[in-house]
Amino acid sequence: MSPSLAQSRRHSEIHGLDRLFEKAIKSGLFPGAVLTVATGGEIVYEAAWGGVTHVPWSAMVSPCTVYDLASLTKPLAVALSVMALVEREKLHIDDTLRAFFSEVPLDKIQISIRHLLGHTSGLPAYRPFYKELIHLAPDFRLLEMKKLVLAEPLVSPPGTQAEYSDLGFMLLGWIIESLTGKGLADAAQELVFEPLNVKGLYFPLTSTPAIGQISPGPPLTKGEREDLKNRCCNGLVVPTEVCPFRKRVVCGEVHDLNAWVVGGVSGHAGLFGTAGSVAKLLLRLLDIYKGGSSVPNFPKGLLQEFWRIQDSDIGSTWVLGFDTPSPAGSSAGSSFSPRSIGHLGFTGTSFWMDLEHEILIVLLANRTFPKADRESQAEMRRFRPLLHDLARVIW
Repeated sequence: MSPSLAQSRRHSEIHGLDRLFEKAIKSGLFPGAVLTVATGGEIVYEAAWGGVTHVPWSAMVSPCTVYDLASLTKPLAVALSVMALVEREKLHIDDTLRAFFSEVPLDKIQISIRHLLGHTSGLPAYRPFYKELIHLAPDFRLLEMKKLVLAEPLVSPPGTQAEYSDLGFMLLGWIIESLTGKGLADAAQELVFEPLNVKGLYFPLTSTPAIGQISPGPPLTKGEREDLKNRCCNGLVVPTEVCPFRKRVVCGEVHDLNAWVVGGVSGHAGLFGTAGSVAKLLLRLLDIYKGGSSVPNFPKGLLQEFWRIQDSDIGSTWVLGFDTPSPAGSSAGSSFSPRSIGHLGFTGTSFWMDLEHEILIVLLANRTFPKADRESQAEMRRFRPLLHDLARVIW
């Protein structure tokens, strides 16, 4: 194929991306979205479509727009913090809950860090703890949340079944805080974002003490509140929902209600950022994984161990803190190799990175705006593989 013909074909395929996103926006799947693609360790494509809300006068999104990353908190902040603590010999991957909590129910004494990271702890996916905690004074909610999570009955014995679990990552967040003496936001900054030299990933609360102390930390200063308000109004931070529980538009604060009720920072949700910042962090890790560089806290061998399937005998697709493509019906589509890692976020966020072919696709959208309904969740399940398959044709 001649260079000019190949270029023409690529332009046509990229127009196909435009049509895919424009159709999704027109159908109401999400108001806007940002896509970042990297190949060979370099970002090769950044694009944005739509606005921060569906109304015509909304600010338009751009590659610099900040999104609530939702469950991308789990791999990017929590799993990587655990990896750093393993490297620092502060914990071992097979340590059990009894090493970190004074009172562990009998059914949970065998749950290990490995189980929590790989979603094989037996803990359930989700429980609406916020409905109970909202009736408590804010200073007492964190301690009560810990009691509720540890008391929650298991759905299966540890290590016998893969069950994606918010609760398991809540526990990991508390373990990180206990070992560092810092709130999760500050611990992730020190353990992960600073060593990897990644800016643009943050928790809206700028500082929090370790969970177990009874305050979520000092409120934002007046200047920080004004800055956050301006960023939301100017379209620099997208809203995630007209929340019926909070009775307001949620913008610049965590969408997840279990995270919100304890101050906005939790092991399962709370991280915000841009598509570019997510991509840069993952590309830095990919470079280490491939042996191209070395960074404190993240040795190549430990990355390889974390990104290895742990429980293939029980049919799990999970590695430690990250997912891999399922054999059929994966959100990664049909063109990512089995040696790929990724994760999804409830608000409409995701990333998939093929370790073999060195391609990364980061998608950020606010499909939960104006409401987080099952219809848009199901439609997002159909959209993601279409996007990834089309992107793999182009790149």
